[in-house]
Amino acid sequence: MSGKYVHTLYSQKSGLDIAGVVKELEKKNIRTGMVQLRFFHLLPPVERKITQIKFNLEPWEAYDLFLRINKVFRDGGKEKITHKFKTADREIVTSVTVEKWERDGKAGLGIAAGRDKDFISVPISQDNASRFLYVGEFLKFLSTHQQFVETE
Repeated sequence: MSGKYVHTLYSQKSGLDIAGVVKELEKKNIRTGMVQLRFFHLLPPVERKITQIKFNLEPWEAYDLFLRINKVFRDGGKEKITHKFKTADREIVTSVTVEKWERDGKAGLGIAAGRDKDFISVPISQDNASRFLYVGEFLKFLSTHQQFVETE
């Protein structure tokens, strides 16, 4: 089987692409599998607003996110995975959050990414809960499919 494994989840104003990607370490001629989450806005950008946030997961982290999605679906609440990256002048913190919420008689689920002050949320209605669980299953699939290292 060939081709790229991708799943896209849309909400009214935003979306999420989940894809198997390859990370290349050119100095060592190594290629490894990763799972990429790309959160994006469907509407045109407004002043200073980012259009997308990418979050790369190691295969084991994709499996961890699958477990967190199932826990949140079952028990409610919120779970988060955070990555920190230091540059010469600052630290960049990016997080992915999954949650199940209930307020004012309404309930829903969501997957969101945040980086510094930027935030993109992909809400899912309680009526479409199977879409939330499917994201988890797709992450579980990619967690094993992307677990590879190629050397030359």
